[in-house]
Amino acid sequence: MNSGKPDVEAERLLIEVTRYDSSEALADLVRIFSPKIYNWSLNILKNHADAQDNTQNVLCKMYLNIHQFKGRSHFSTWLCRMTINEALMKIRRSRSEPAALGALKAESEDECVPDTTDRHANPEQQYLAKELVAKAFLGLHPSLTRLFVRHKAEGWTQRELAEEIGVSVPALKARIFSAREQMQARLHGLW
Repeated sequence: MNSGKPDVEAERLLIEVTRYDSSEALADLVRIFSPKIYNWSLNILKNHADAQDNTQNVLCKMYLNIHQFKGRSHFSTWLCRMTINEALMKIRRSRSEPAALGALKAESEDECVPDTTDRHANPEQQYLAKELVAKAFLGLHPSLTRLFVRHKAEGWTQRELAEEIGVSVPALKARIFSAREQMQARLHGLW
Protein backbone atom coordinates (compact mmCIF):
# COMPACT_ATOMS: atom_id res chain seq x y z
CA MET A 1 0.00 0.00 0.00
CA ASN A 2 1.15 3.50 -0.77
CA SER A 3 1.76 5.53 2.39
CA GLY A 4 -0.39 8.44 1.16
CA LYS A 5 -3.25 6.37 -0.29
CA PRO A 6 -4.76 5.00 2.97
CA ASP A 7 -5.07 8.48 4.48
CA VAL A 8 -6.73 9.89 1.34
CA GLU A 9 -9.06 6.91 1.17
CA ALA A 10 -9.72 7.14 4.91
CA GLU A 11 -10.65 10.82 4.61
CA ARG A 12 -13.14 10.03 1.84
CA LEU A 13 -14.62 7.18 3.88
CA LEU A 14 -14.77 9.32 7.01
CA ILE A 15 -16.82 11.93 5.18
CA GLU A 16 -19.21 9.20 4.04
CA VAL A 17 -19.48 7.71 7.52
CA THR A 18 -20.07 10.99 9.32
CA ARG A 19 -22.37 12.64 6.75
CA TYR A 20 -24.37 9.69 5.48
CA ASP A 21 -23.93 7.13 8.28
CA SER A 22 -22.66 4.64 5.71
CA SER A 23 -22.05 1.17 7.10
CA GLU A 24 -20.20 0.22 3.89
CA ALA A 25 -17.73 3.07 4.38
CA LEU A 26 -17.27 2.04 8.00
CA ALA A 27 -16.59 -1.55 6.90
CA ASP A 28 -13.98 -0.23 4.45
CA LEU A 29 -12.28 1.74 7.26
CA VAL A 30 -12.18 -1.43 9.36
CA ARG A 31 -10.71 -3.38 6.43
CA ILE A 32 -8.04 -0.72 5.81
CA PHE A 33 -6.99 -0.13 9.40
CA SER A 34 -7.48 -3.49 11.17
CA PRO A 35 -4.04 -4.82 10.15
CA LYS A 36 -2.34 -1.60 11.30
CA ILE A 37 -4.20 -1.58 14.61
CA TYR A 38 -3.29 -5.23 15.15
CA ASN A 39 0.41 -4.60 14.40
CA TRP A 40 0.52 -1.56 16.70
CA SER A 41 -1.17 -3.62 19.43
CA LEU A 42 1.17 -6.58 18.97
CA ASN A 43 4.18 -4.26 19.14
CA ILE A 44 3.09 -3.07 22.58
CA LEU A 45 1.38 -6.13 24.07
CA LYS A 46 3.73 -8.83 22.64
CA ASN A 47 0.88 -11.36 22.61
CA HIS A 48 -1.31 -12.34 19.64
CA ALA A 49 -4.48 -12.94 21.67
CA ASP A 50 -4.12 -9.65 23.54
CA ALA A 51 -3.39 -7.85 20.26
CA GLN A 52 -6.54 -9.31 18.71
CA ASP A 53 -8.62 -8.28 21.74
CA ASN A 54 -7.10 -4.82 21.64
CA THR A 55 -7.86 -4.52 17.92
CA GLN A 56 -11.51 -5.35 18.56
CA ASN A 57 -11.68 -2.84 21.42
CA VAL A 58 -10.16 -0.10 19.28
CA LEU A 59 -12.50 -0.84 16.37
CA CYS A 60 -15.50 -0.63 18.74
CA LYS A 61 -14.23 2.67 20.12
CA MET A 62 -13.64 3.92 16.59
CA TYR A 63 -17.24 3.08 15.71
CA LEU A 64 -18.63 4.78 18.82
CA ASN A 65 -16.41 7.88 18.59
CA ILE A 66 -15.94 8.40 14.86
CA HIS A 67 -18.23 11.43 14.91
CA GLN A 68 -15.87 13.05 17.42
CA PHE A 69 -12.88 12.88 15.06
CA LYS A 70 -12.15 16.51 14.27
CA GLY A 71 -9.68 16.06 11.41
CA ARG A 72 -6.87 18.01 13.08
CA SER A 73 -4.58 15.05 12.42
CA HIS A 74 -4.55 12.11 10.06
CA PHE A 75 -7.14 9.49 10.85
CA SER A 76 -4.35 6.92 11.23
CA THR A 77 -2.74 9.11 13.91
CA TRP A 78 -6.03 9.28 15.80
CA LEU A 79 -6.38 5.48 15.60
CA CYS A 80 -2.75 4.92 16.61
CA ARG A 81 -3.18 7.06 19.74
CA MET A 82 -6.40 5.22 20.57
CA THR A 83 -4.63 1.87 20.06
CA ILE A 84 -1.73 2.85 22.31
CA ASN A 85 -4.08 4.08 25.04
CA GLU A 86 -6.15 0.89 24.92
CA ALA A 87 -3.03 -1.30 24.99
CA LEU A 88 -1.58 0.58 27.96
CA MET A 89 -4.89 0.27 29.81
CA LYS A 90 -4.84 -3.48 29.14
CA ILE A 91 -1.33 -3.69 30.57
CA ARG A 92 -2.39 -1.73 33.66
CA ARG A 93 -5.43 -3.94 34.17
CA SER A 94 -3.44 -7.14 33.74
CA ARG A 95 -0.88 -5.95 36.30
CA SER A 96 -3.56 -5.27 38.89
CA GLU A 97 -5.50 -8.52 38.26
CA PRO A 98 -2.87 -10.90 39.75
CA ALA A 99 -2.70 -8.80 42.91
CA ALA A 100 -6.49 -8.74 43.22
CA LEU A 101 -6.74 -12.50 42.60
CA GLY A 102 -3.99 -13.16 45.12
CA ALA A 103 -5.75 -11.05 47.72
CA LEU A 104 -9.05 -12.90 47.14
CA LYS A 105 -7.35 -16.28 47.36
CA ALA A 106 -5.47 -15.30 50.53
CA GLU A 107 -8.71 -14.10 52.12
CA SER A 108 -10.58 -17.27 51.19
CA GLU A 109 -7.85 -19.69 52.25
CA ASP A 110 -6.30 -17.65 55.07
CA GLU A 111 -2.84 -18.04 53.61
CA CYS A 112 -0.32 -15.76 51.96
CA VAL A 113 0.09 -16.14 48.24
CA PRO A 114 3.56 -15.25 47.03
CA ASP A 115 3.74 -12.64 44.30
CA THR A 116 5.04 -14.40 41.21
CA THR A 117 4.77 -11.51 38.74
CA ASP A 118 7.97 -10.53 37.00
CA ARG A 119 8.76 -6.98 38.09
CA HIS A 120 11.66 -6.63 35.64
CA ALA A 121 9.73 -7.03 32.40
CA ASN A 122 7.31 -4.10 32.29
CA PRO A 123 6.14 -3.65 28.69
CA GLU A 124 4.45 -0.32 29.42
CA GLN A 125 7.60 1.23 30.85
CA GLN A 126 9.74 -0.26 28.09
CA TYR A 127 7.44 1.15 25.42
CA LEU A 128 7.27 4.60 27.04
CA ALA A 129 11.05 4.67 27.46
CA LYS A 130 11.54 3.80 23.78
CA GLU A 131 9.07 6.50 22.76
CA LEU A 132 10.78 9.13 24.92
CA VAL A 133 14.27 8.24 23.67
CA ALA A 134 13.06 8.40 20.08
CA LYS A 135 11.61 11.87 20.71
CA ALA A 136 14.84 12.97 22.37
CA PHE A 137 16.85 11.82 19.33
CA LEU A 138 14.57 13.82 17.02
CA GLY A 139 15.98 17.05 18.42
CA LEU A 140 19.60 16.12 17.76
CA HIS A 141 21.59 16.97 14.67
CA PRO A 142 21.71 13.87 12.41
CA SER A 143 25.50 13.65 12.71
CA LEU A 144 25.19 13.37 16.50
CA THR A 145 22.51 10.72 16.16
CA ARG A 146 24.84 8.70 13.91
CA LEU A 147 27.59 9.04 16.54
CA PHE A 148 25.33 7.58 19.22
CA VAL A 149 24.17 4.75 16.99
CA ARG A 150 27.69 3.82 15.96
CA HIS A 151 29.01 4.08 19.50
CA LYS A 152 26.21 2.31 21.39
CA ALA A 153 24.47 0.06 18.87
CA GLU A 154 27.36 -0.86 16.57
CA GLY A 155 30.04 -0.90 19.27
CA TRP A 156 32.49 1.60 17.77
CA THR A 157 35.15 2.88 20.16
CA GLN A 158 35.62 6.59 20.73
CA ARG A 159 38.97 6.43 18.94
CA GLU A 160 37.36 4.80 15.87
CA LEU A 161 34.60 7.40 15.84
CA ALA A 162 37.07 10.26 16.18
CA GLU A 163 39.12 8.94 13.26
CA GLU A 164 35.98 8.42 11.17
CA ILE A 165 34.77 12.01 11.53
CA GLY A 166 38.25 13.56 11.60
CA VAL A 167 38.43 15.02 15.11
CA SER A 168 40.47 14.32 18.21
CA VAL A 169 39.15 12.01 20.92
CA PRO A 170 38.70 14.93 23.40
CA ALA A 171 36.72 16.84 20.73
CA LEU A 172 34.55 13.78 20.17
CA LYS A 173 33.96 13.43 23.91
CA ALA A 174 32.90 17.08 24.05
CA ARG A 175 30.40 16.50 21.21
CA ILE A 176 28.99 13.42 22.91
CA PHE A 177 28.73 15.29 26.22
CA SER A 178 26.92 18.17 24.50
CA ALA A 179 24.56 15.79 22.74
CA ARG A 180 23.74 14.02 26.02
CA GLU A 181 22.98 17.35 27.66
CA GLN A 182 20.67 18.27 24.76
CA MET A 183 18.90 14.93 25.03
CA GLN A 184 18.52 15.22 28.80
CA ALA A 185 17.07 18.71 28.44
CA ARG A 186 14.68 17.44 25.76
CA LEU A 187 13.67 14.43 27.88
CA HIS A 188 13.11 16.68 30.87
CA GLY A 189 10.81 18.82 28.73
CA LEU A 190 8.89 15.73 27.55
CA TRP A 191 8.60 14.12 30.96
